[in-house]
Amino acid sequence: MWTLVRILGGLAVFIFGMTLMSEGFQTLAGSRFQRILESLTRNRWLGAAVGTGVTAVIQSSSVTTTMLVGFVNAGLMTFTASVAVTMGAGIGTTITAQIVAFDIGNWAFLLIIIGFSLYFLSSGRKYRFIGEGLLGLGFIFLGLALMKDAVAPLKTMPWFKSLLDAAIHNPFLGILIGIVLTGIVQSSSATTGMMVAMAMSGVIPGGMEGLRVAVPFVLGANIGTTVTALLASIGTSRPAKRTAVANLLYKTIGVIIFIPLLPLFYRFITWAFGGASLARQIAMSHTFFSLAIAMIGLPLINPFIKLVKFVVRGEEPPTHRDSLAVDPHTLHSPWGALLAANKEAAYMCRLASEMIGQSLDLLKKMNRAAKQDLLQKERIVDNIAESVTFYLSKLSREALDDSESMKLVALMHAVNDIERAADHAENIMYLAESKAENRLEFPGTAWEELNRISSEVKKMFNGIVEAFEEEDPEKAEQYQYYEHGVDEMASQYRNNNIVRLNNGLCDPQTGMVFIDVLTNLERIGDLANNVGYAIRGDLSKL
Repeated sequence: MWTLVRILGGLAVFIFGMTLMSEGFQTLAGSRFQRILESLTRNRWLGAAVGTGVTAVIQSSSVTTTMLVGFVNAGLMTFTASVAVTMGAGIGTTITAQIVAFDIGNWAFLLIIIGFSLYFLSSGRKYRFIGEGLLGLGFIFLGLALMKDAVAPLKTMPWFKSLLDAAIHNPFLGILIGIVLTGIVQSSSATTGMMVAMAMSGVIPGGMEGLRVAVPFVLGANIGTTVTALLASIGTSRPAKRTAVANLLYKTIGVIIFIPLLPLFYRFITWAFGGASLARQIAMSHTFFSLAIAMIGLPLINPFIKLVKFVVRGEEPPTHRDSLAVDPHTLHSPWGALLAANKEAAYMCRLASEMIGQSLDLLKKMNRAAKQDLLQKERIVDNIAESVTFYLSKLSREALDDSESMKLVALMHAVNDIERAADHAENIMYLAESKAENRLEFPGTAWEELNRISSEVKKMFNGIVEAFEEEDPEKAEQYQYYEHGVDEMASQYRNNNIVRLNNGLCDPQTGMVFIDVLTNLERIGDLANNVGYAIRGDLSKL
């Protein structure tokens, strides 16, 4: 029993070290990794290189693929772009096995001392993060040493000898154990590190027999590590789910391809690295497996994407990857630049309008898929708003005439107000969620009032959207007249809600949700009115 406790304790120290090192280097890099992953993925080979580099630094393919799921879900990256990065991430994560294959002994404690000193004694943020990374690396080696000592008694245990004998003759057993263990700890680096520790302690026999035990386990670990991204994809958009499933299919197909080639693979590793330790041979097996399946997968990426889309079927929701931030050429043509910015803002306005309709529908019936779709659109709106604002701020430094300057200022106001309207739609969605979770029901009169004011707000906002798309000031002014009616309705319905509360026709919690919905609808009306002034070029009212 204590042998198991010591093995698990060593594994816990190893994983803790990996987490520390990953967090330290991630924080040190700031948002650079995210920006790299978002932007440098148009070319499949470049995407794979980015995935390899990022994962080599943060030492976790699970973190990389989980980030990819988040980016795709947010509309910051397409599913297609994420696949090449996933393939590269598999190569980058093998660096951990290469590092731990070095038997550095007491040097682990030196790393811990240096890392501790930098982390706890340094006043500079940069040095603290470097210290955190070095502290994590020291704990990785310490955990490896603990596991190496803990697994040594396994050599004399009859059941373990039988298990090794079975694994030598049956690679599927090793693959299954690798899948299960890695699925539990959610880190292929940790379970591969445990296998390296067994090799270092002599628990696994050397030579070809050792490879027959270790390599199938490593293959299984590659499949098991996909569990993290699969869990992260629960409740996300369809493209995000495809990213997680692509990771699983890619690793599984790679293992299936390798199984009949294992005898040749063992001979190649023995021939190429016969003079190295078994621990190093295991690490090289992990690296060469990941490299080989990437070399096979990247040229076949298009048919692979079709396969994933066949497995996870359905139409993709609309996504938007802003083109303004990556197209500086239009900046030197103010007219063209303002036209492009207006087009982006109009698209953003259309998304906000859809969000308002969705949020009001969710008040009537909560739906998880619709909620996720609304949240994705909200992230897209935020992304466009940030990009267009940045783009317009760069454009403002160009030579503009008076009319172009006024148009630029009006657009910046409009973009800000559209984003805020989308935020209010998101607020209504959360109110709908609270209403559903607490089983609240509006009285019939309250529903009638909500339907009336909702109808007016939607008409007004949709009209403003059309005016924005058509750049029609007269139409904008026409729909601005709705704003006064919306304000009057909101005021009257608040008073009606107080009467219902006093007469016991509505409980306080339901009444508060009703008031909050009214407030958000009223603010959407105000913001639509502001966008109308921006369309008309009446900056004095903004």
